[in-house]
Amino acid sequence: MNILLIHPPDRNLIRTNVPAFVDEETGCYPPIGLLYVAASVLKQTAHQVTILDAKAEGLDEQAVGERIRALCPDLVGIQTLTFSLLDSLHMARAAKAVSRDIKVVLGGPHTWIFPEETIAFDDVDFLVLGEGEQTFVELANALDRGGDLHVIPGLVYKDNGKVVKTPQRPLIANLDVLPYPQRDMLQINRYRTVLARHLPITTMITSRGCPYRCIFCDRPHLGKRFRARSPESVVGEMEQCKRLDIQEIFIYDDTFTIDRARVLAICELIIRRKLDIGWDIRAHVNTVDPEMLRLLGRAGCIRIHYGVESGNPAILKVLQKDLNLERAKEVFTVTRKLGIQTLGYFMIGNPTETATQVHETIQFAKILDADFVHFSVTTPFPATQLYRLGLDTGVLPYDYWREYARNPSADFVPPLWEEHLKQEQLHAMLSKAYRAFYFRPKYLLRQTLRVRSLREFLRKAKVGLRMLKV
Repeated sequence: MNILLIHPPDRNLIRTNVPAFVDEETGCYPPIGLLYVAASVLKQTAHQVTILDAKAEGLDEQAVGERIRALCPDLVGIQTLTFSLLDSLHMARAAKAVSRDIKVVLGGPHTWIFPEETIAFDDVDFLVLGEGEQTFVELANALDRGGDLHVIPGLVYKDNGKVVKTPQRPLIANLDVLPYPQRDMLQINRYRTVLARHLPITTMITSRGCPYRCIFCDRPHLGKRFRARSPESVVGEMEQCKRLDIQEIFIYDDTFTIDRARVLAICELIIRRKLDIGWDIRAHVNTVDPEMLRLLGRAGCIRIHYGVESGNPAILKVLQKDLNLERAKEVFTVTRKLGIQTLGYFMIGNPTETATQVHETIQFAKILDADFVHFSVTTPFPATQLYRLGLDTGVLPYDYWREYARNPSADFVPPLWEEHLKQEQLHAMLSKAYRAFYFRPKYLLRQTLRVRSLREFLRKAKVGLRMLKV
C-alpha cells in the first residue's frame, strides 16, 4: 500500500488571540505526530510512506493536489487540529479530486473532540482517535488485506452510510515501544524559530499526559496520567537528532519536570555521553529546584518555558493554576543566574478578571524579567473546563466550537471571555503588555549584548519592528 501523510498549510488558520507577529514569527516546526505514525508504519509493515509538509513548503490546495496525483497514494492521512480544520478539509478535498478511490483518514485532537461532526464530511472516510500510531497501522493493514475494521479500537468510519465508532483504544502505557519519529523523511533545514540559538531545529516528545488541573488545558486526547519514556530512550533519540545535524531540540512535553529522578537521570546520561546539543523544555515552577536546574544547564538545556498565566493570586485560583507568585520569582531568578533562558506565558481576559488585575499581570511579568514572554488573550478552547464554564454561566453565547466543527468558515473568530472587559479593551491591553515588557531600556540593552551574529540581530530587529506596529 502507498501511504501519504499530510501536514496541512495554515492558509485558513484560526488566529489565536495574540498579535499577528507572534503567530507568524514563532516559526515552523516539524509535524511530530505524523513522524511518529510514519515510523510505526515502517517498523511494522511493508507499506510505502511519504510525508508532505505543505506548511513548510508553502503549498496551496492546487499544489498539494498535483503532488497527490504524482504520488498516487492509496491512503492519505491528514493531521487535524480545530484551528486548522479548514485546511485539513481542503487537503481531503484535494485527495478526492484526484480519485474518489483514495481513502482519506483524519487524526488529531479535533477528531477526538468532534468525531460525529468530522466524519460527516463527504471527503473523509476514517477518523483515528487518540494516540494514533497503532490504530493507523492496523487500519492500513486492514484496507490492504481486506480485514475487519470493527475489531480495530480507536476508529470511526462509514459503513454503507452508517457511522461506526469502535471502542476507545487504551493509552500507550510504555512509550518506549514507539520507534523514534522518522525525521529523515523531511528536509530538516526547513524548520526554524525566532527563539533558537542554533539552526536547524526539531521538536521532541518525551512524555504524554499532565496531572495538573488547569481549566484552560486543551489536550484531552492524551489523558491526565503522566506517562514518560525512559532516560535511555530520550537520550538515544537526542543522539539520533545529532547525527542528522540538528542543533537544537524543542521538547514539547506539557511538563517535562514532573518526575525529578527521570530528569536527573536524563541529564546525567547526556553529560556522561558528552552529547553536545541544545534543548529546551516546558516546566512548572513547583517541579524544579536549584540542583535540578544546575544539572539541566550542564546537560545543555538552553531555555525553560514556565506557564505563569497571571500576576494575581485570585485569578490563579480561578484558573486552578497551582502556582505561588513568590516561588515563581525565586525560580525565575535561579534559572537566570544559572545561565538558562526563561520564557514566561501569561493570559489576560480570564474569568472574573478586571483591568486592575490585568495590569498586575503585566507588572509581574516585568518583575520576573524573563528573556521572553508570551501574552495572549484567553481563548476558551473546545472540550476544556473553561469552555464548559462559559457555556454554563452564559458568558459564552452558544456552543460555537461545535457549530464551527459542523460548518467551518474562513471568517470565523472565536469569542473572548467578555465578562468585565470587552474585546477592544483586551486587544489594547495585549498591545500594551508586549510594549511594556519588550521596550524597556534594560531589556533592549541586555538582548543587544547577547546577539551573537548579524543573522540573529536582523531576525530580532525584524520582530521588534513588527512589534512597534502592534
